[in-house]
Amino acid sequence: MSDKIKLGVLGCGPRALQMAAITKLMPERFVLTAMSDPDEKALEKGKAKFSEATFFRSSDDLLDKGGVDAVITEIPPSVHTEYVVKALERNIHVLGEIPAVDSIEEGDLLWKKVQESKAMYMCASNPNYRAKTLFGKKLKEMGLLGKIAYIDTEYMHDMRKFTDQWRKTYESCRYCTHSLGPILALTDGEEFTSVSCMSTYDRIGCGRSHNAMAAILHTQNNIVVRFLTAFALPYKGPAHTTRIITDKGIVELRNESARLWLEGLNDFSAENGFLEIPLTPGGATRPSGLKIIDEELFRYASWGHNGSDIYMMEDFADALLNGKPAPIGIREGLAMTLPGIFAAQSAREGGALKKIVYPWSK
Repeated sequence: MSDKIKLGVLGCGPRALQMAAITKLMPERFVLTAMSDPDEKALEKGKAKFSEATFFRSSDDLLDKGGVDAVITEIPPSVHTEYVVKALERNIHVLGEIPAVDSIEEGDLLWKKVQESKAMYMCASNPNYRAKTLFGKKLKEMGLLGKIAYIDTEYMHDMRKFTDQWRKTYESCRYCTHSLGPILALTDGEEFTSVSCMSTYDRIGCGRSHNAMAAILHTQNNIVVRFLTAFALPYKGPAHTTRIITDKGIVELRNESARLWLEGLNDFSAENGFLEIPLTPGGATRPSGLKIIDEELFRYASWGHNGSDIYMMEDFADALLNGKPAPIGIREGLAMTLPGIFAAQSAREGGALKKIVYPWSK
């Protein structure tokens, strides 16, 4: 590979165009080389924004004729694995969107194909790069977080007016990576071993199969996680929240702010109450008492999911150009994806407890 990555983007939808635009902010790392989409209108939007790229109606043609070193899979979840595998078989590096796979069988297949390929696979979990996750990791590095006992995590996003047909029947607990990826990053990758999940089904009559789904997850070392997805209920959002209870106190994380009561920080808080920490700009000022957050978090926060996409792309490029392992590899990607698939099985069986099985444990 040269000193720049020739990048292809599979898809020309809104998310694909956003990621293509971010690569243009990193000209020292990437050359946007090719894009593809079977939809002519989407393709025309891509051509209007990125005339320097070569465009294909078929993702297969892009992989065969696009002259790319690496691709991003900004395509529907149902075909993520198919095109990740096709790229890996051609030894093209992949930044694979989440959820990483759509079934247990696909998990087994992708695990095998990543081992066989000479190319690198990185799971594109941008929530792992959000300010709240980096802040939580910083608390852990400083020894302030303590030993985790219990976690509440929620992803609420009112999608009732979205027109995508797949959303009407999609089991929202399967879209678990936004919540579970950051948790695994804070627990040193302590994987989930079992899950029980229940659904409201369409209790409010909005035409979606599930208004909300709630799961209880368990790890080998007895961390308990309550995980809620609500994609078909009235809510102003989207909102990702995580509440971590440890032997040293409580940390509540949101995309834009953190709220914490920790034994090691109580001297900074008036009347020993919760500390409120802004994490991204938008009227908020940098906290003056605690120098925990890197200035770059604030400088990049307005670009792509509170700055997380730029951090993720930088990590992807650094690994490829410098021969490093994938920052979020296939094991991490499957560990944050497969629990949601087993949770969906549990919900179909009325909350039956399911053992979570991973390809590396078979």
